[in-house]
Amino acid sequence: MDVMQVLHIPIIALINLGFIYLWNLKMRQRAMRTPKVWLAALFGSLFNVWGLDVIQRDFVVDSLPNMIKVSAGCWLVFVIATNAKYLVIYGWSKRDFWLDYGGDLLSFILAGILIYVST
Repeated sequence: MDVMQVLHIPIIALINLGFIYLWNLKMRQRAMRTPKVWLAALFGSLFNVWGLDVIQRDFVVDSLPNMIKVSAGCWLVFVIATNAKYLVIYGWSKRDFWLDYGGDLLSFILAGILIYVST
């Protein structure tokens, strides 16, 4: 795999980071103020985009609707299945849970669409 085949990953991760910033600012009324928060969000975005890219390439997702399904499925399996326990353990409100993870669903779908279009 050469550089041109993976160049889209950091670009899509940066676009995704911008979406995450806007989601947090508008929906959660929280600004991402510290470098630590930005760095964590960037690394998370890079791993999400890379993971979706690997799945798209390895499983030959051949249409945009299928890529959207794969993106939503990855969100369900990797984000919700992993974090739903905290809803109960820490007593998060359902509203806060869905505001936080609803943004992740949209960012997974956005990344999936951009990956499909760019590859």
